[in-house]
Amino acid sequence: MESEKWYKNPLNIVILKMVIPIILVLVLITEKKMLGTSILTFTQENKWLILIGFSAVILYISWAFEAFFKKHKQNLRKTWYFFFIVGVVLFLDHTGFNVKEWERLTLLAAMFIFVDLALFLTPSIKKIGGAEMEQINEVESVNEEMKKVIIQTQNRSLQFTDILDMMQISSFETQEWNEIDSYRESLEDFLYSYGETCRQVITVFKKDNNNFFKQEVGTILGVNLTEEQMKSINDKTVVHINKQIALIPYLEKVFPVVISIESEKEHVLDIDIDHIINLSLIHSWLKKTQEEQPEWQTI
Repeated sequence: MESEKWYKNPLNIVILKMVIPIILVLVLITEKKMLGTSILTFTQENKWLILIGFSAVILYISWAFEAFFKKHKQNLRKTWYFFFIVGVVLFLDHTGFNVKEWERLTLLAAMFIFVDLALFLTPSIKKIGGAEMEQINEVESVNEEMKKVIIQTQNRSLQFTDILDMMQISSFETQEWNEIDSYRESLEDFLYSYGETCRQVITVFKKDNNNFFKQEVGTILGVNLTEEQMKSINDKTVVHINKQIALIPYLEKVFPVVISIESEKEHVLDIDIDHIINLSLIHSWLKKTQEEQPEWQTI
């Protein structure tokens, strides 16, 4: 279980992002020492093949992996212009700067801009006549993400309503929880239907002992809580471990517990947290009320 999740750890992702470029640079330096200037010569001799090949790869990605292309369009554009800058540097290094060659340089720049317009900016071109363009790629991406969240929120509300409809009022005020263990198990069973419906794993942790709580979270979720996160939990503030795991403190109603939501695929939504808190409150209604003494006995 742990080995499957190592790549989801934010710290491991940051380390990989730092290590991979260093490895690539070391590989290039090693190859240059072993092969001399052959890499530079190969690049200069095959520059058009490299550029056309890269353009073809981008075109293929835009068809075969449309979602990936839309999401990483700006990064692909940066890579494309990186090739342009490197190409110009290699060209000037090979031929030297000659004022009479400005036409070739202009043609090369125009080719890069044309490919940029054709592959990257076509959906965002507002006007062609005056070369007036409006960059809305990032706005489109945000809008698509917002639409997705809205649809998910609407469906979560429907699922929450269905769960409420299935509840039996006759079960209210029928349970007794004299210990935190029995309450924890009852609450976890009660929240199971919501987790199963929304493809989430709902776990209830006892919070009567901080050390035991941290150890249990580390064992089950594979998360080492920081002092800051523990302080937030003690202050009754929801803690988002990452986009797919959230900890919800529910400390005062019956017994002190913390409820974790671990999403199998999608992100944990704010409405998920609201629904879990509301369901936990409803669950407290299952507890038997203490019988009040007759008024005459209190005199």
